[in-house]
Amino acid sequence: MPRNFIHDDSIWICLIIATSLVVILMAIFSLTHGINDIFPYFFLVPVILAAYAFPERAVMVTVTLAGIYFVLVWMFGTLSATMIAVHTAWFFVFVSLGVVISHFAEISKIRKNQVEHLKKEAFQQIENNMEQLLILNDQIRNPLQAILLDASVLDENTNVLISDQVKTIEVILDQLDERYLESEKVRKFLRKYYSFEKK
Repeated sequence: MPRNFIHDDSIWICLIIATSLVVILMAIFSLTHGINDIFPYFFLVPVILAAYAFPERAVMVTVTLAGIYFVLVWMFGTLSATMIAVHTAWFFVFVSLGVVISHFAEISKIRKNQVEHLKKEAFQQIENNMEQLLILNDQIRNPLQAILLDASVLDENTNVLISDQVKTIEVILDQLDERYLESEKVRKFLRKYYSFEKK
């Protein structure tokens, strides 16, 4: 099954790189023009994107972005004790946010994989049950014919009684056949739209 366009790794990588470059340019512009309050918030965008898209690498990417942020502040900012304290705090905010988001994104990914696995197992069990139902249906019909044949040698009342019961069972088996055909439509739908393959 082809991967969804939005989940393609190359798309996420390009998006993270593009937003990182834009944010770095905005930071340089802000710092060289004495604007210190707004640009740190923009660094949250690539941090969140990286943590969501690549939870296993999010800490490394987040630390890298936070490091770039800190270097930009030292290179282009007007340094004072207050500014150093504020930007150091932002550094730890970026890293902490990356760790937290990556943790929850990883849990979400694991749970999604578990749900997909359970769905496939459930579908396979449905497949097995339907095949068994079809086999049992045939296995019940054959002895019923033998019972009818044996009942024909009995007295008329017993023969009629047994024939009526066999017909009742055959009606039930016909209903099972109808349910099987309905279930087969559902199976085809699941195979087509949820990519469940018949083993």
